[in-house]
Amino acid sequence: MSNTLCPAPWDHHCINTNGRNRLCCNAVTSTSKFLDGFEEYWHGDEITQVRKQMIDGERPAACVSCWKKEDSGIRSLRQTFIDNYKERNEWKNFNARLHNVTELPIELDLKLGNYCNLSCRMCSSYSSSGYANEFKKIYADTGIDYGINEFEKSFVQGKWYNEPEFVSSIQSMIDNGLRQLKFTGGEPMMVPSVKKLIDYSVENDKAKNIDLVIITNGTLLNQSWIDLLTKFKHVSFILSIDGVDDVFEYIRHPAKWSLMIDVLTMLKSANFYKTIAFTLQVYNMFDIKNIINISREFNFSVDLIALDTPSYLDVSNVSISMKNDALKMIDTIDPINSNEQNFVTSARNKILTATYNHDMSKQLIDLSILKDGYKQQDFHSLEIAKYYD
Repeated sequence: MSNTLCPAPWDHHCINTNGRNRLCCNAVTSTSKFLDGFEEYWHGDEITQVRKQMIDGERPAACVSCWKKEDSGIRSLRQTFIDNYKERNEWKNFNARLHNVTELPIELDLKLGNYCNLSCRMCSSYSSSGYANEFKKIYADTGIDYGINEFEKSFVQGKWYNEPEFVSSIQSMIDNGLRQLKFTGGEPMMVPSVKKLIDYSVENDKAKNIDLVIITNGTLLNQSWIDLLTKFKHVSFILSIDGVDDVFEYIRHPAKWSLMIDVLTMLKSANFYKTIAFTLQVYNMFDIKNIINISREFNFSVDLIALDTPSYLDVSNVSISMKNDALKMIDTIDPINSNEQNFVTSARNKILTATYNHDMSKQLIDLSILKDGYKQQDFHSLEIAKYYD
């Protein structure tokens, strides 16, 4: 059996915030657009070549993010996919049907634009309209371009996800045996198409057969949403939280920690699979233990996303003293289950890669302070600031 296999190219499909096709949310994005003819992509040369490479034991270039994580001892999305199939007793069946591709994917990951009410420090214009507005204002005021590429300063989000053709295409997949529907953003609870597709699934008696996954900042959650989501076969509610108290508010401006506590309390007794998604970065590398404590208090699992972009927030670039102190903190954590053990191990392995980078440290200070002026925040109030004096 090939050790490079992943179910995604056979069963799963992602559409990125610009409406482009993607094997999964970690894969290199295709140049083709969903609305330009999805069936042609799904059965075309690009994805067919990826499937063949995996069967032959090769590592497709589109999947470089997973290979990089696995080589560093960090749990990859590919490994998560495989574990999910094994837990459902589907891994053997998947291997038996490698040469029989389904007419349409049975899992969808929809990133419906960048419409978002937050401007998180580690985000980009491609994933948050709030970030985009702030980025363009800073660029207009100062001429400083800290975008992830040359095009970010002129980026304008299209509204492809509101097109009737898009909605009807997804409805067709829902009608034809879709088993998992995943919404991310931006902030999915702000997007009209999300509510339309959820309502369609419920009204047409399809929700009972669909696993629903929502990745959200949680700021718009209310009881009406919870009541609607319970109509689905299974709900995975993934809440993006990157720290507690002041660290959370510094990263996820303008969200307030008090509101997040209310959201966690509302969800505590909900019959969902609930996960806190923690994006490990320089700002929160000392909040790892705090996040585990919060997850225990409110009955959530924890998932670690090891940030590598933007580079100045990558913990691989911190000083040796920061690295060692973070590792000492991690050593005080006593995981109580395999989920926490995987979380702690991935955090440790990522932090272990740290080799001080002066240029990245300087950029972190400069950009943190620059953004502080537009967010009315203060980098020097953070615990990590003492390492940058």
